[in-house]
Amino acid sequence: MRTIWIVRHMHREDTDNPHWQTQAAYPDDPDLSPLGHTQARQLAHFFADRQLDYIFSSPFLRALSTAQPVARAKQLPIYVEPGLSESLTREFFATAPQLHPPQMIQKRFPEICPDYQPFYLPQYPEDGLAAIARAGQVAVHLVQQFPGNLLLVGHGASVWGATWGLLPDQPEIRCEFGALVEICETPTGWQLRKAGITDYLDPPITNT
Repeated sequence: MRTIWIVRHMHREDTDNPHWQTQAAYPDDPDLSPLGHTQARQLAHFFADRQLDYIFSSPFLRALSTAQPVARAKQLPIYVEPGLSESLTREFFATAPQLHPPQMIQKRFPEICPDYQPFYLPQYPEDGLAAIARAGQVAVHLVQQFPGNLLLVGHGASVWGATWGLLPDQPEIRCEFGALVEICETPTGWQLRKAGITDYLDPPITNT
């Protein structure tokens, strides 16, 4: 039976620094903090004895940095799926978010598969409900198109959306930084096994 894991990116570098955005070259695209990078390595440790076949990530830097230690440890490529992106609302972004350039991203993350064709390209602006809905569509598509066990790395809205796409009863989940959802295939359909755990992290991250 298959397992789908959905994780929110780890602690981001601008969380504890209110001046970070005014100093950054790409203020819409923060990386992980030092703590966040440590947490990403702990995520890789979580998967050390678990079968994983595909890794999909939002194109935002903090999501890719969360996925990279897992990809390295499991010797798997990262498939960049924009449909797992942050919610592209005017509340979060005054204009369409500017991400780090592809050349820089490919150099820093050689695990990225350059041949992957994204399923969904979200358009700015979108409202929060639209972001949740498109992440749900993406999760269903990926599960249908890629066999085996999948890890989806995203953001608050895309974690909620991907979970609800696979579980239409829309269960309550936790969604702190690093929260990990586990959905398992059973003879009667998909079932929620972990509703956003952080106990694999040390210490657990509780900031949103």
